Amino acid sequence: MKNYDEIRNHFYGTLGFIQLLHMKITELSEGYCKGEMPLRPEILNPLGTVHGGCTFALADTIGGSAALTHGDSIVTVDSNIHYLAPACDTEKLVAEAKEIKYGSTIAVYEVNVYKADGTMVATSTQSYFIISSKHKDKDKTG
Repeated sequence: MKNYDEIRNHFYGTLGFIQLLHMKITELSEGYCKGEMPLRPEILNPLGTVHGGCTFALADTIGGSAALTHGDSIVTVDSNIHYLAPACDTEKLVAEAKEIKYGSTIAVYEVNVYKADGTMVATSTQSYFIISSKHKDKDKTG
């Protein structure tokens, strides 16, 4: 299992999109991750709600972080999202990723996104391809 501090350090130490959106991990355990993103004027659409792409990015990032808890490298292969309510009138969005399946090559997560008051604004399914696996490495050496 990958060290959770290592995942957090990678999450915060990688300059780029995660920092641009001010995302952070708040909980992390095997196959599970919870994180958040503050609402700022820069991520709002012309209607004054969070741009759907930002909501989607939060879901994918938190889902991917949950998949990393197994210690393997992963990349997104498929994602879908259903927007259920406007993401506005809240100080942050909270995403929670729960593992559905972690197989030998594919990992699948349900990721729900909420306003701070618990109102669900989106639900998604995130699928990741497992690039390197301790199981594959073991097969090569054994």
